[in-house]
Amino acid sequence: MRILLLPAVVMLSGCSWMFGDTFRDRAMDYLDAEEQAPTRTEQDIRLVTSDAYAIPALPVTPDKPSSFETPQPQRYIAEDEEADGVASLNEYRSEALNPRLDKDGAGTQILRMDGGFASAWAAVTEALSASDLKLTDLNRSTGTYYLEMKTRNDAVQLSWWDRFWGNDNIVTETYLLKMNRARQGVYLSLLTDADNLAGEAITADVLNEIKAQLEK
Repeated sequence: MRILLLPAVVMLSGCSWMFGDTFRDRAMDYLDAEEQAPTRTEQDIRLVTSDAYAIPALPVTPDKPSSFETPQPQRYIAEDEEADGVASLNEYRSEALNPRLDKDGAGTQILRMDGGFASAWAAVTEALSASDLKLTDLNRSTGTYYLEMKTRNDAVQLSWWDRFWGNDNIVTETYLLKMNRARQGVYLSLLTDADNLAGEAITADVLNEIKAQLEK
């Protein structure tokens, strides 16, 4: 073992003698770097150059570090922030959306909201989940929520047997709650299908329930 180690030591010594500090670790050389004068040609003509990554001047010259320090951004510090003065997420959403009942140009009852489509969509989705309304499906690309609701169909003629056994005319139907983009914000409307609006009474019930959940 000693015989094998001796040639290795000799080889390392030879490399150091032959190559000098070629293999020296230069990771810390930047600490001793000094700014050099601008490059000039043989005719003493100064070259026109510009810094690709200019370093801004600092009001104070920082102390030179003794070892390599990994650069890290400063932690964010909120100014004039009090714990009891920070609004909750729900309060922020309610104030930002400002939900309000309104009517469009055709007199259709709608629920208007401020803000962008994405924030309104997320807020209404949460409001529906917290409400008594039954959400069966949703399609964000078309801005459609599908609500399953039980309604009384007065147009249905009950047979004698239905009246005898106490069967009423309650039916389960799927309604489309549409979110539409407006010039400022968005608005919700209720439809029975892609082309027909729902009745005023059930529309008012649905929109008022959503508005109440958004304001909580």
